Amino acid sequence: MDRQALSRSDWLTVPNIITVVRLLLLLPICYLFTVDGDPVLSAVLLVVFGATDWCDGFIARRFNQVSRVGEVIDPIADRLGVALIAVFLVVGQHIPSWIGWVIVLTDLTLAFIFLIFRGKYRPGVSYLGKVRTAILMTGLPLIVFGRIEGLGFLGSIGMTAVSAGALLHAIVGCTYAWAMISSRSEQD
Repeated sequence: MDRQALSRSDWLTVPNIITVVRLLLLLPICYLFTVDGDPVLSAVLLVVFGATDWCDGFIARRFNQVSRVGEVIDPIADRLGVALIAVFLVVGQHIPSWIGWVIVLTDLTLAFIFLIFRGKYRPGVSYLGKVRTAILMTGLPLIVFGRIEGLGFLGSIGMTAVSAGALLHAIVGCTYAWAMISSRSEQD
């Protein structure tokens, strides 16, 4: 089956299963943050969460398993995951609230614009967007690893990374919003 045919019809793929697992990982991660649970387990789950983001894309491209479902649920899993993790880290007082606000408000704004245009104008992933995601997916577990006795320095590194990632998130969000709005204007 060629790539275009697979992209159009096949939704039951290994990358999509990995993405669903990533979404399901949010339940124990958020629970552990809520009860201030085991920081080692929390950090390991965050590492797995971030790794699955890389794995599903790699497998999809490498083994020709790109699907429309994957193109939709993968970014949703990324954005929802990072937003929920940031919110629960704010609630647990592990990161400053401004980081949570920047991430959540950026994502809500993009979702709102996307819905206004009925999903017709979806910008492609940018290099800066990939860098932002990598920084956030690295920094979030480092913050949690920093809660382990003797590893506080990792928390400081993670906080710097997540702060930079949140600022990049806002910048990338603005570029995506502009791309959706300008695409709409060009189509009219």
